[in-house]
Amino acid sequence: MHLDEILKLDIKLLVAFVTIMKEGSVSRAAEQLGVTQPALSKSLQRLRELFKDTLFTRQAYGLTPTARATELHDAIQPILDSLSDLMSPSSLNLKTLDRRFKLRVDEGDLENFIEPLLASMQYEAPQVCLSISSWGESHFEEITSGNADIGIMRVSDTPNNVRSKLIGYLDSCIILSEAHPLYQQNKVTVSELLEHKVVTHHLRSDHKNSFTKTEQKLKQRGHNIRASLETDSLMVAMQAVKRGLALVTSRSIGDLFLQVMGEKSNFYPVKLVEIPDEVIELDEYNGRHPIHICWHERFNNDLAHRWLREKIITFMRESPWMHPPT
Repeated sequence: MHLDEILKLDIKLLVAFVTIMKEGSVSRAAEQLGVTQPALSKSLQRLRELFKDTLFTRQAYGLTPTARATELHDAIQPILDSLSDLMSPSSLNLKTLDRRFKLRVDEGDLENFIEPLLASMQYEAPQVCLSISSWGESHFEEITSGNADIGIMRVSDTPNNVRSKLIGYLDSCIILSEAHPLYQQNKVTVSELLEHKVVTHHLRSDHKNSFTKTEQKLKQRGHNIRASLETDSLMVAMQAVKRGLALVTSRSIGDLFLQVMGEKSNFYPVKLVEIPDEVIELDEYNGRHPIHICWHERFNNDLAHRWLREKIITFMRESPWMHPPT
């Protein structure tokens, strides 16, 4: 492309191209950019003429980028990121920062960082507000839609428009009370565990969960991993264990569970049991599953956002339950 052709480009065209790539639809991209669909279609036509390529082909489920479009996206996105850096503030005053951050994180992962984070924020950024809730069913859609600024989850991959960073690896465990038939055993097998009712706390099954492949391998061996009770509530999990159900949860919640139960009166003794060896042997992570912090790419160069996520990463890696990345 010669200089006269370069001069035909403007930032709006590049932004339009990247947005269409992200949304896979001209109508959705137009809505995202706040322009009409015909106006964006004209921009797409200009892009096709400039780059001498169709760029996208229409499929039943939306637009599919051509090989040339993929190459262009890899080159254009860093340019837009650099332009975004030019417009970002060069410094961050935490003492006067007045902002609300929405976090999606399950209780077992929250235990790894919330206490030092709150203490740090009270001193460093007293006007910052946190809105913390557990994950719903939509997962990444909560990040892409803006309903979550930061998410912490056990996944093996993320969509193209969601950035992620590996924090470390966490173990799971089994909690048994004296009311459970296997309480006297120091180790249990998968078959023994599944002979009795099981409750899971914040351990979900979905196609992006890092445990999914192991679950499929166990099914091939005749082990159908299905919980009798699934819950986000620690109180519900406690009552289930009290009534003889085996609780499968994160190791951080396991230790918290022992601490809380040790202080409650009229409760059966409880103990932690390791995940069965058969599960560990089949698992590609050897029972230690990756924990990622995720955010939308629009926040990647946001100084305040970067400050918060780096705080979370630091505190989680200092947690006694977190195994650092190798």
